[in-house]
Amino acid sequence: MVMKQALLFTALAALLIFAGCSGQTGKATSTGNQAAPAASAAPGAGQAGGRRFATIPVQAVTVILAPLVTDNDTAGTVTAVTQSQVAAQVSGVVAKVFLNQGDRVTKGTPVVQIDDSTLKLAVRNAQSALDNANINLAVGQQTTTESGPKLTAQLEAAQNSLTSAQKNYDSQKAEYDLGGISSSTLDNARSQLEQAQANVAAAQLALDQNDQAATQSIAQLKLAVDQASNALELVQLNLQYATIRAPFDGQLAAVNVTPGMYLGLNSVAFVVVSADKQINFSMPPADAPGFKIGDPVIFTFAGKSYPVRITQYPSAPINGVVPLTASVPSSIPVSYGTVGTITYKLTIGTGPQIPLSALQSRADINFVFAIQNGKAAEVQVIIVAEAGTTAVVQGLNAGDQVILSPPPGLLAGSTVQVVAAPTAQAPAATSQQGQKTGGGNP
Repeated sequence: MVMKQALLFTALAALLIFAGCSGQTGKATSTGNQAAPAASAAPGAGQAGGRRFATIPVQAVTVILAPLVTDNDTAGTVTAVTQSQVAAQVSGVVAKVFLNQGDRVTKGTPVVQIDDSTLKLAVRNAQSALDNANINLAVGQQTTTESGPKLTAQLEAAQNSLTSAQKNYDSQKAEYDLGGISSSTLDNARSQLEQAQANVAAAQLALDQNDQAATQSIAQLKLAVDQASNALELVQLNLQYATIRAPFDGQLAAVNVTPGMYLGLNSVAFVVVSADKQINFSMPPADAPGFKIGDPVIFTFAGKSYPVRITQYPSAPINGVVPLTASVPSSIPVSYGTVGTITYKLTIGTGPQIPLSALQSRADINFVFAIQNGKAAEVQVIIVAEAGTTAVVQGLNAGDQVILSPPPGLLAGSTVQVVAAPTAQAPAATSQQGQKTGGGNP
């Protein structure tokens, strides 16, 4: 339509110019019996050097200041929000497989059972070891508790005997000094004193050893109980691990074992995916910085489009693109692995907007014909961004009028008249859809 209008205005302008250039003052040409109007009757005609120039009809648009938005698209794939390869935490022979691939599961649902007969025996042995450690601790505590008072009493008796032996020796020594007893009698009193001193030292040592046993030996016995308790807890956990359960609500994507198969430690028994879905997509690093969590995008598959929202902030590029994810509401009937198109809006420039049909080029410059005081004026511009049929440029101001599809031969200074000027479009109308960003699945 724009091309047809341009051709129409070009032809009309050519006819008017031809009529103005071929006419002479006071003369009129005729076709048949009907006289044609004089060229001087053309509206807006001027005179220069005896020649008249007709006003050239043009289409024009008013420049607006607005952001230029384009619709870019990239491939998106539906995946599970969470996917887990559930591995065995104990090794053994698979005794039973409860569910199959594709079955729905809830958190804690048993999926695979490993033969646990050996593990049950290990639990019983660990329980016995713990019982024995508790008995040893009880005996040790009872022994130290009962020995304490007895040893204290023995120490007190030894101290009393020492006091008596000391008094006897002091008395005998005084008597010996006066010549009342023999030296052998004094020696006997000295021996009794030394024996009483040795008895006190032995009683004190026995009491100290008992107190030390109450702290060190009992502590060792308690440590033995803790170790036995930990060993029991470990084998109980292994017994629990023999039943491999679903870690969250979802669906079994794969079951890798069958009854009778040996399953090694850390071997994957099954794969489960969450019921919640997301769309994985990516975009060029230049497009990503302006996006944030919650921004809307459109997901299209099977000929239908659905609004979704971004669920992560852009990260560092991976293999030249920035990976992103978008939510999948439960209302969207889509399955895992579905491939569609993510469409997102991107502002590529802000400033004076003009249709591309107004742009002209010569050598290495771009320019437009602006209408100034009813005449065409050549204005040089710099293209900032373009999308679809619209460009953002530098060199114009809001409210300027630029000529669309300038007629051939239009020169700066030509008198022009705007006819059927189109209404300026909203910025969104300049968006370009289907522009590939080269994004694939991250």
